[in-house]
Amino acid sequence: MLEIKKRSLNKSNELWNEAQNLILSGCQLYSKGPETHIKGVSPIYIDHGKGSHVWDPDGNEYIDYDMGLGPILLGYQYEAVDNAVIKQLHRGMGYSLVAPEEVEYARLCVKYIPSAEKVRFLKTGSSATEAAIRIARAYTGRKHIIRGEYHGWHEWTTAAESVRQGGILDDVRQYVHKFDYNDLNKVEEYFEQYPNSVAAVITEAVETEEPQDNFLEKLKEICHANGALLIFDEVVNGFRFDIGGAQAYFDVTPDLSTFGKAAANGMPLSIVAGKREIMDAVDKKIFISTTFGGDCISLAAGIAVMKELASGEVNKALWEKGRYLQDNFRQLAKDVDVPIDLQGYPVRMSLFYTDYNGKKDWLYNSIFMQECVKRGVLLGWHIFPCYSHTKEDLDYTLNVFEDAMKVYKKALKSGNPSSYMEGTPLKIVLG
Repeated sequence: MLEIKKRSLNKSNELWNEAQNLILSGCQLYSKGPETHIKGVSPIYIDHGKGSHVWDPDGNEYIDYDMGLGPILLGYQYEAVDNAVIKQLHRGMGYSLVAPEEVEYARLCVKYIPSAEKVRFLKTGSSATEAAIRIARAYTGRKHIIRGEYHGWHEWTTAAESVRQGGILDDVRQYVHKFDYNDLNKVEEYFEQYPNSVAAVITEAVETEEPQDNFLEKLKEICHANGALLIFDEVVNGFRFDIGGAQAYFDVTPDLSTFGKAAANGMPLSIVAGKREIMDAVDKKIFISTTFGGDCISLAAGIAVMKELASGEVNKALWEKGRYLQDNFRQLAKDVDVPIDLQGYPVRMSLFYTDYNGKKDWLYNSIFMQECVKRGVLLGWHIFPCYSHTKEDLDYTLNVFEDAMKVYKKALKSGNPSSYMEGTPLKIVLG
């Protein structure tokens, strides 16, 4: 068993207490808040990061696998990106007219992303998916949207959820319809229920569940047979699976797609991309306009990321690192005899926990995450290998996983797993 170092979280906790009086909900992204980690054991704040490691305000060091919830593709303080940002900073952040960097980055997007014949830049993934839906509705003249997973905080997507519904107009809900990944029958039911009224189906090309029986190809066929557009939300997958996104990896090109998170290695930048025919048709009909869409600092970072990805070496390394972690995790789980799996594709994985009877409970997630963070490994909803994770990082992490598995096994065998919690168990949140 690894030594568990004594840590103080006083500064983190003091900041959080102050934030309650200053910030709505205490943070800007619910998934970063203390409810999604083990309050009392996990740090609430990160002070700085370098490579694949982060430090909290109390000086405790962790190997990070949430990577900013996805944006940190290359690593914190990645030299090529930071140098591009600093160079651009000395030239200017944004001007009174459009900047050449917009054309340079657009050129790279069109070159590498299969669905990108024309693009538009925004700041967040939510803004990109909002833009894609507006484009689809304007192009088709239809109102209804069939949606898969979480696609942001805007009204058309939040209206299909069951929590935090304050301020959402009831009228919006009738136009938004959810389906589960791989469930083509449900999609077809919606098309039958709302004939000639569905503007688009929006889904992630993949989360952790693999597409079954040519799901993506058939989904595209169903959309086009019914006069609707297919939108891939690549905000999370984009640039992890491939420089062209998951659409390039699966060789299925949607009509529109959205990218964000990892586009600029931590700088705020998102993309809505689409076929020229669609973009040209809606050009004079829609209003998508934002001051900071052409922010030169983020574009400089985005250009630098694209240049790093161009050789293919980064993506190759991400797959190799993720596969090493996943394969060895599964062997450890088998050896220790615990019902935990590291599911998904090597570049985007999620831990799946049950007890020995196959029952799921968020308590189980909490126990494992608690034991990992105590030993210096910070987990979140996904495990994202970044280019800066070293072999030493991965091997140390596997040692931590083994220790956490042994505690997890004791907790399950005890008949009272909640007694193993030292902090507050995490909660599932939206966003």
